[in-house]
Amino acid sequence: MDAVSGAKLAFNLKLLQADENGTPKLGVPFLAMFNPDSVAISEEINWSYHEQPGMQGTSVEYIRTKGRKFSVELLLDGTGVNTNGVKVPVPAQVLLFRMATTTVVGDVHRPNHLLLQYGLLLIHCVLLSSTITYTMFDITGLPIRAKINASFAEVTQTGLMAVLAMLSSPDLTRQVQVKEGDKLPLLTYSIYKNQDYYLQVAKVNRLKNFRKLKAGTLLNFPPINK
Repeated sequence: MDAVSGAKLAFNLKLLQADENGTPKLGVPFLAMFNPDSVAISEEINWSYHEQPGMQGTSVEYIRTKGRKFSVELLLDGTGVNTNGVKVPVPAQVLLFRMATTTVVGDVHRPNHLLLQYGLLLIHCVLLSSTITYTMFDITGLPIRAKINASFAEVTQTGLMAVLAMLSSPDLTRQVQVKEGDKLPLLTYSIYKNQDYYLQVAKVNRLKNFRKLKAGTLLNFPPINK
């Protein structure tokens, strides 16, 4: 393989072995011979649906946002077409992929976490599933072309997610600046998703007339006292 071919491969999609914190580990990475034509990213939000007897429509309550899932199709070639004639056997490429993604590591008793890097995309993830399809064989029956359909689940850091959840929790005191036309029950609903606490908010802020809020006033929304 010449320097030009090697330089091109350096920019291809990579799978690096990592620990549970997303820190790269020592180990042979998997380097895609061809970049994928596309990367599919899916997101899923869990909602709880509530239907009241005798009422039309359905209300929903947010539960959680799941980590993203990614799927790619990787092409493997053993003919040397993309490596300036240097033939890398397809079974060896498959072995490198499996070593990086599915081999159970002895000290942690599970496969490695991964860092999937492609251009500016850098994802801490784990492999969910992979399907290897052999598409071409030589005269001896050895595969010389294959494709890997692989799906990955993003790993979100527990500490970071806890901080984000805490910052969005109604159980923290928050401060809101009143705008012209704002109503206390509606502001209360925007914070707690329930306007029934507006009298408690009025009491905490010592509002003499909560029906007429003055623009520019700073209101404190305390932890919910149920």
